[in-house]
Amino acid sequence: MSRLTALDVIDRLPARSRTVDRMVMGCAVILAMLGIAVGAFTYQQRGSEAVRHAMVVDGLLGRVLSAIQDAETGQRGYLLTEDETFLRPFRDGRAKVNREIAQLNERIHGDDSQRAELNTLILLIRDKLSELGTSVELRRTGDLAASQDLVRQGHGRDVMDEIRSIIGRMEEHEAALMDRRQAENSRIALLIWGLFAAVVIALVLFAMSATREAARRRSLARFLPQELASRIADDDGSLKAGRRQQAVIAFIDMRGSTTIAERLDPHELSAFLSAFRRRVMAISRLYGGVVDKFIGDGALVVFGLPEPTADDAARAVAFARDLVEAIARWNEKGDHDATVRIGIGLHCGEVFSGIIGEDARYEFTVLGDTVNVAARLEQATKSHGVSVLASEAVRRAAGTTTAPWREISREPLRGRREPMAYYTIEALPPPDEADLGRQRMARPA
Repeated sequence: MSRLTALDVIDRLPARSRTVDRMVMGCAVILAMLGIAVGAFTYQQRGSEAVRHAMVVDGLLGRVLSAIQDAETGQRGYLLTEDETFLRPFRDGRAKVNREIAQLNERIHGDDSQRAELNTLILLIRDKLSELGTSVELRRTGDLAASQDLVRQGHGRDVMDEIRSIIGRMEEHEAALMDRRQAENSRIALLIWGLFAAVVIALVLFAMSATREAARRRSLARFLPQELASRIADDDGSLKAGRRQQAVIAFIDMRGSTTIAERLDPHELSAFLSAFRRRVMAISRLYGGVVDKFIGDGALVVFGLPEPTADDAARAVAFARDLVEAIARWNEKGDHDATVRIGIGLHCGEVFSGIIGEDARYEFTVLGDTVNVAARLEQATKSHGVSVLASEAVRRAAGTTTAPWREISREPLRGRREPMAYYTIEALPPPDEADLGRQRMARPA
């Protein structure tokens, strides 16, 4: 019998629900919050960078002016005293001017207005330093009169006044630029934090909605199969209203459960039945079945929910075969003293399926003659000594190549008048013969 492939499982996955949409929306909101936070941080950094830039440029301009003044002080001192020690601050001032101008040039390379001012400033500084250097050289060569005459002409003072004026304008430009950037960043930051607050409020509302939705789904999951709880939570009205549809019904019952219960204390019995139900649920989910309900030591599993598909019967047969094999392996493990045997009846046809009750107490139900026939087939497994009985309708729907079928009987099932053919699956673990004999002895004539 062919197993389900990954593609078969994927094909039966439900369409994306509104819960998933809400989760996607929530993730989008979180990402938006992160984006806004990053944007706010970036703009704050830009504002801080504008302040730092203005402070650095102001500092460089101040050091340029100071270096020129140092050079001029050294020049005057040398001219008055002819002391060579005054030449050191003169030379250091000229070298410092060159260094600060180079750094200033790098800092304002993107500002055309400041660039134009700097170019003019560089020319004036060169003129000033040239005048200072000429006067020093005249004095060193012994031409004191020419040196003093050059100073008295006052050209250097005029140039120095222009230098101070340009440096002042450049400092004012940087201050104005910093004010504009800070004002702009303040407006943008206010907008960003406003958006951030709106997103936070939206996220809180979303979280409250998601919490209520999760609570509603948990409440539904307490009473409904997991596969149907999501559909009801997404307001699928067809399930709640009830409908007629095609489905495959699997009835499962444990043999000799009364005898097993007599040997176990309540705690052991609870653990035993829980282990049995876990196996039923795991294999039913593997093959896309929905556990409608557990009835004591039995179960009713439906294939074809929430929507019927062409391979429902094939999956039901695969479920029955694998469940019998899983119970046999469970027996081999020796987790319990008793030998567990089960019977499974399979039938397909039209059923009425729907959910009844109110929000506080939903219950899913499957009704119809198809359900009754599946129950009768499960009961007939006892008298025929097989683990699985499937109707002719299931055999045809599943296909003759899905399992090695063997016809069991064409007699009417117990409690019914019309004859019908039913089959078992070959190569399944046989029921315990002693247990089967006890069942036959106990059955009334």
